[in-house]
Amino acid sequence: MKQNLKDNSSRRRFLSLGLLSGAALLTQKAEAMASVTDDDEKVSMLTADGKLVEVSKKLVEQSTSREKAKNEDILNWTESAKKSMP
Repeated sequence: MKQNLKDNSSRRRFLSLGLLSGAALLTQKAEAMASVTDDDEKVSMLTADGKLVEVSKKLVEQSTSREKAKNEDILNWTESAKKSMP
């Protein structure tokens, strides 16, 4: 009888710890998602395949190489894009 009670308390402890850890994980996930704000300023950019996308301004500021494209580079890029299209 003692072993049966011991097993029940062990199971209850295991389940309660499982539920508490699950709740803690959900709380952390909610906090992480809340830290990403929609108020972040977006910048429109053109991808290499010609699609227009919106990128967070913070990501643009964090980039390491921030060179402006030269007109010659843009012309070569558009010419190569036209050739690659069927």
